[in-house]
Amino acid sequence: LSCEPKKSGNKDILPAQDSTVVVEPVVTEDTVTVTENVLDENGNYVYNVGNLLDITLPDGTVLNVGENSTENKLFKFLSDNNFQVSSDKTQDWITLDRVYFSTGKSELTPTSQTQIDNIVALLKAYPNAAIKLGGYTDNAGSADINQPLSQKRAEAVMNAVVKAGINAERLSAEGYGQEHPICPANDTDECKAQNRRVDVRLIKK
Repeated sequence: LSCEPKKSGNKDILPAQDSTVVVEPVVTEDTVTVTENVLDENGNYVYNVGNLLDITLPDGTVLNVGENSTENKLFKFLSDNNFQVSSDKTQDWITLDRVYFSTGKSELTPTSQTQIDNIVALLKAYPNAAIKLGGYTDNAGSADINQPLSQKRAEAVMNAVVKAGINAERLSAEGYGQEHPICPANDTDECKAQNRRVDVRLIKK
């Protein structure tokens, strides 16, 4: 399924094109239930973005995205005249739900480009908007390694957006390492995968 922009947005996402959702039976003494593996073959967390819909931006660009996607959430903030950027910097963060990295590196995977292109389209359609990107890791390894890695990952997304034509003055990036986990337990592969992420926050409309 394509989410590429065409002329004419914490968590719930559509499997990436190369993701594999494995359904496995769980057997108990008197019943069999079915659970879904929410990790792809590379150990990335696969969100469910919900049903696809078209959102039309002020410049006429149409994005075909999931109703619970990052793009739709960000679009709702941008298009809602009643929404105001909070002075509380811990509020209104949205996880980039289809942006992934090579294991242990700050190199974006090729499949991440579709969502980055959509973020670029939103910023072009709302030229006064500015965003901050926050990078996070799980709790594996030391903070001395995780914090710089999270910074580089946030910067990698920022640089990709700038490369696509957005003024760098509208963007900022900060790495928080293993702080602020989505899944505080950090005790399963699925939990850790949710914590390895880059979030976006609208800081100016």
